[in-house]
Amino acid sequence: MSTFKEMQYGPLGKAVEAAMPHSEADPIGVYAATLSLWSAAVAGKVFQPSGRPTLFWSALVGRSRVGRKGFALGTARAILDPSIGGFLNTRMRKGISSGPSLVTTLFEVEQESLTSEDGRDGRVMIAEGEWASVLKRANRDATYHDQLINAWDGEAVVNTTKGKGGKREEQRIDVPLLGYHVHIQPGRWAPLVKPEFALGGAFNRIPHFLVSQSKSLPSNVKKPLDAVKETPALTKAYRWAREKVREMELSPEAAKMHDAYRLEFDDRCAALPENVSCFIERGDENLLRIACLLTAAERKTMIPVRAWKAAHAMIEYSMACTEKLINEAQSGTGRQMKSVEQIIRESLQRFGGEATRTLILRSLGTRGNADSLTAAIEKMPDVVMETRQGAAKGGPRPVYVRFTDAKREGEDERQEEPEERPKLAVVPAQRERPAPRKRAVGTGPKRPAAKKVPAKKAALVRQKEETPKNPMADLL
Repeated sequence: MSTFKEMQYGPLGKAVEAAMPHSEADPIGVYAATLSLWSAAVAGKVFQPSGRPTLFWSALVGRSRVGRKGFALGTARAILDPSIGGFLNTRMRKGISSGPSLVTTLFEVEQESLTSEDGRDGRVMIAEGEWASVLKRANRDATYHDQLINAWDGEAVVNTTKGKGGKREEQRIDVPLLGYHVHIQPGRWAPLVKPEFALGGAFNRIPHFLVSQSKSLPSNVKKPLDAVKETPALTKAYRWAREKVREMELSPEAAKMHDAYRLEFDDRCAALPENVSCFIERGDENLLRIACLLTAAERKTMIPVRAWKAAHAMIEYSMACTEKLINEAQSGTGRQMKSVEQIIRESLQRFGGEATRTLILRSLGTRGNADSLTAAIEKMPDVVMETRQGAAKGGPRPVYVRFTDAKREGEDERQEEPEERPKLAVVPAQRERPAPRKRAVGTGPKRPAAKKVPAKKAALVRQKEETPKNPMADLL
């Protein structure tokens, strides 16, 4: 995994480094939170080369107390308060867990700004210290995740409400300016991050970062974050960004590196199981957003290679954290995630060493498609894919996947020779044992007959036995 030093760049990176002696949080967690707050502050003014927003969302994943997630957010605020404190003090929100409430919050903030001196300003920063509680409620809402996706993409979000007299009124924000930063524990992540929402893209827009405590500060330091000083470069950069719209641009070298990365990233996503790739599919765009934010903090619009590399290190770290979370979640439930290569080999062994491509794709299910199957087989030295002659002349030619000959021969050598079938032999029938003879009546020794007791005497004996003994009977 990348380290903080590789991610650190420009005034933002220096500000985080300067604050760390006064914080117990993970420096990467502080960096992620700082970028999220900074992106919300410059939202609506700084844009990607494509014109899309530069909002950067983040999730800190760490155990309670050990992760120091709250300390990370507190450190980020201490860094940025001198520069963007006015924005943070008035636009921070939390506890929003439904699509309608999210749209209403954005709509109300934007409407209130219309009467201000600076005009329309719909910027909102959501910071959830207990994301698990929000997800519990949000997972029951039909629109929450969809509205988040639209906001991240810069698309309009809409909500319809009932106004006075039951008249339907529309709340519409054409350009949502939403910052998003959340905290959650690893043990609560797996049960609440639902696969159906993940497959829809709800979570690949939120890079995850595993965090842990960096150190313990002395107890006699009561308010350590009060020692964090203003970063003048960030104050100047904020004023520069808010003056007018800034359209960022990749330098020629950075553009070449980003294009190459996108091709490699597409291949990686195609080769991964869908239940993993759905969490990282926006990695290339999140990389570009980070690079734009780091460069804007320098008051520049041309993204240099160094800024791109720092953003690359950060997003790669995040994707590694996400894969680790998925693996731990699946191993905890007794299900180990299988790669496409493993599924292909198991399928071939089940079908006797070869099978049609259609059968292999059925085995992959939602974990792969024809492209990912082809890409995986190209990396497997023991498996080949070939096209054969069809049954009908001029008909479709079936595509088969099979083990290479060397592989199959090796397997044949390892197989044990089948045992020879035992020879059949004629076994003579056993003679039937003669049934035991019945003893004739009157034969054999006779038992002595029991002596007969007179009936009258027998009745007296029974009466005496049945009558209970009375110890006082002799005195009567």
